[in-house]
Amino acid sequence: MTSNLKRTLGGMLTLAVVFSAAEARAQKLEKPGAAPAPDTSAAAAAPSGPAGFGDAGQLTISAERLFGFTYTHQSFGTAPAATGTTFSLLSNPFGDTSSAYGWPRVGFDYFAAKSFSLGGSASFYRSSSAGVGTTGFEVIPRLGYATMVGPWLGIWARGGVTYNHASGNSRTLQYLGLTLEGDLAFVVSPRLVVLFGPALDIGLWGTFKAGAAASESAKLTDIGGYFGLAIPI
Repeated sequence: MTSNLKRTLGGMLTLAVVFSAAEARAQKLEKPGAAPAPDTSAAAAAPSGPAGFGDAGQLTISAERLFGFTYTHQSFGTAPAATGTTFSLLSNPFGDTSSAYGWPRVGFDYFAAKSFSLGGSASFYRSSSAGVGTTGFEVIPRLGYATMVGPWLGIWARGGVTYNHASGNSRTLQYLGLTLEGDLAFVVSPRLVVLFGPALDIGLWGTFKAGAAASESAKLTDIGGYFGLAIPI
């Protein structure tokens, strides 16, 4: 075999080996028809749930009206209206034997869409004074809108209706009010928000009955400012 033929065969063999290695590497990196490999870095960086206060899908559990200031106006039948201004701490702001909107309550609100919440709050209470006991409850369905105005400060406005029913010592009181709240939300951490702001409870309807006497109309209206705590989940 001549030297030229040997050189030609050697070059062809070398090219065959190089092309075979290149094809094997290409098949290893990506098979024809296969889906591209997912970008795991982007998936790891994406949040797995609500990241901020008021984000869609967030559930908030709150302890409301823990303490604050209240001005109350109440009327029963033809009797003169009574008013009072009080500070309260974990109690009814208008006295042990009266019912008002200011009892501490537990709230649950779900953000079905960003900033828009749907929920309510409720409380149960038992008070007594001078041998007179009162047992009652209140429920407050509501809608709300929350927005952040800074890295740690938000505004949460809510509106709904409050129904309160109290009874004891042959007396029964029930009333309904329109409740409007505008809380400042101080985001201390992703799992703790301090709430503070004004609240207006406008009396719409109510009845009061004592013993065998006929029922009388009753209305209670509160204006106040309260502190509370919220835990976003």
